[in-house]
Amino acid sequence: MTGPDRIVPLFSSSSGNSTLIKSRGMYILVDCGMSCKMMTKALVESGVYPDDISAVFLTHRHTDHIGGVPVFSRKYHTPIYGTRATLAVLEGLSSPVTEIEENDIVKLENGPEVRVFPTPHDVAGSVCYRIINSDTGSSFAVMTDLGRVNDGMRGFARACDVILLESNYDPYMLENGPYPWPLKKRISGGHGHISNPESAETAGYFISNGTRKFILGHLSPHNNTPVLARETFVNLLADRGFVEGIDYEVKIAKKDGPTEGFVL
Repeated sequence: MTGPDRIVPLFSSSSGNSTLIKSRGMYILVDCGMSCKMMTKALVESGVYPDDISAVFLTHRHTDHIGGVPVFSRKYHTPIYGTRATLAVLEGLSSPVTEIEENDIVKLENGPEVRVFPTPHDVAGSVCYRIINSDTGSSFAVMTDLGRVNDGMRGFARACDVILLESNYDPYMLENGPYPWPLKKRISGGHGHISNPESAETAGYFISNGTRKFILGHLSPHNNTPVLARETFVNLLADRGFVEGIDYEVKIAKKDGPTEGFVL
C-alpha cells in the first residue's frame, strides 16, 4: 500500500456517510453509514478492496454514520474505533473494538496518528478526526455534524492540508422548506449542523492558517444544492479577499458515490 496520501469521500449526506483516507501507507475509513454492499462497491470503484481497510473510526451513533458497521464488521473483521456512547448502540460485531475518548490520540501501528476532538452535535460522544502522517507531517480532517464551530475545533484542525468540512444547509431553503419547526430548530440551533455561510466563515479561518484544500460535505438533499453550497462558499470567501484557484481549492462531496478527492 505504497503511494501518496489521499482522501476520497465515498458517501456524504443525511442518507449515509463514509470517507476513505490513505495515510502513511494505511487505508482507514471515517464512518460506515451505507450498506456493506454499497460500501464494498464504492471502495472497489476507488481502487481499494474492503480487506485493505485497517480501521474504521466512527464519528457518532446516528444511523447515517454507523448503519453499515455491523455487516461490514462480520464480513471483513475490520477493527472498529468509537466513543463509548457510539459503540454502545452497535451489536453483533465480529471485529476488534477499541473505545476512544473525546480528546484521544490514537497511534496506529505502522500507520498514521488519529486525533480525536468532541463536537457539539446533538448526541453523546460525537467527535471529529484529524489524521496525521508522522513521516511527512501531512494531515486530513473530517469535520461534519458539527452543530457549531468553536475555537477549540478551529485550533484542532488548524493548518490541515485537506479538510472535509460540513456545509449542510442554505438558511433560506431551510426556513422556507417543508421541515416541521422543531426539526428546523434542531438543525440550525447550534447542536445540529452548520450552514453554507458558517462553512465559508470557518474556511476563511483555515485558509488564513495554511489550509488550501477543502471538500464540502454532508449537504442536505432538501435544504441545499451543490451549486448553492459552492457559490456561497466562493462568494463569501471572495468578500474576504480569498480567490478560488489561487488561495484555495474546493470540491463538493457526492451524495451517492465516490468523489474525486485530493492526493498529497
